[in-house]
Amino acid sequence: MKSTPKKERILIVEDNAEVMKTYSSLLTSSGYEVSTATYALPALFRVTENPPDLILADLQMPMMTGMEMIGQLKAHVDTRDIPVVVVTGNGSEESRAAALKAGCVGFMTKPVEPVEFLAQIGNFLHGPKRKHA
Repeated sequence: MKSTPKKERILIVEDNAEVMKTYSSLLTSSGYEVSTATYALPALFRVTENPPDLILADLQMPMMTGMEMIGQLKAHVDTRDIPVVVVTGNGSEESRAAALKAGCVGFMTKPVEPVEFLAQIGNFLHGPKRKHA
């Protein structure tokens, strides 16, 4: 009996409902298992309960910024190796440099183009920057 390969899990952390719906739809239609969190704090709980294969994180969110969330993820032994990609409307070089310095594997600027978005997700999951356990 042939087993079905496990779907890769992606957590989207995004406070804009329309943007989250777009990302979720693109990723699920491409075969990924998607979970979502509107804010950083619920995302941190989801990550510790069921670690995803990749996290897509906005930078500008209420209560706790994406950078603060990334800092907490990277500081914890159980979550520091989960790849994080920033997807933000703030495409400044300062934001990009800060995200990469914080340990993110990638940085994308909104709005995303669907084909390029999905290609980059595949690269972040399987490309040379992905750490293998």
